[in-house]
Amino acid sequence: MKTRFLKTILPVLLLVTAVFIIGSGCYGEPDDYSYNFWPDLDQDGFGDANVNGTMYTNADAPANYVRDNSDCDDANAAVNPDAVEVPDNEIDENCNGLFGLTFYKDDDEDGFGDPNNSGVFEVNFGDPAPGGTSYNNADCDDTDPMINPKADEIVGNDKDDNCDGNLDFFEIYADNDGDGYGAGSPLAPPANGVHNNLDCDDANPEVHPYAMERDNGIDDDCDGYVDELI
Repeated sequence: MKTRFLKTILPVLLLVTAVFIIGSGCYGEPDDYSYNFWPDLDQDGFGDANVNGTMYTNADAPANYVRDNSDCDDANAAVNPDAVEVPDNEIDENCNGLFGLTFYKDDDEDGFGDPNNSGVFEVNFGDPAPGGTSYNNADCDDTDPMINPKADEIVGNDKDDNCDGNLDFFEIYADNDGDGYGAGSPLAPPANGVHNNLDCDDANPEVHPYAMERDNGIDDDCDGYVDELI
């Protein structure tokens, strides 16, 4: 017991006594210490991530400066790390580098989504759709991969195979770029072609309805808008 006292308890008592007499080595109030502060011009509680911090004490920091630099848009109080991501716009509301987009369930994996079954995912603009989903909502029967806007209409099966609103009726259109989407006027039978005329550029196989819109100065998805987010 004496040995244990000398080896363990006594040194601890001496250390506590020394701290009590000498002090911990820290002096002054925390408000007197200097810290980096960043401007918070939109007053949302988050500082501007795009500028360098400036050293101030808590007492000397100017109005609308905070000890935080996580705001990706300090001119918009609705944009900060605590904000709720708003889908389908070109704003990263919660400053995580991703955009909230609506995707549609694609249970039959034919590349066309169910307009009645959607969800919001945060992705980078231009990323592929998350697994089991699609960017578009063009499928009229998401339980059958043979039914979608690119399918051939089959006469006599009482189904709208190509989702154009017509049962057992179709016309043939030229598909010069081979992307599965036709353009122009109907061709006289027995011409070969496709059962839709949805293509806005039949010379470019990368341009067709439901294609992924890219930042390239082209209306990739034939919706009349160039380089929009969705």
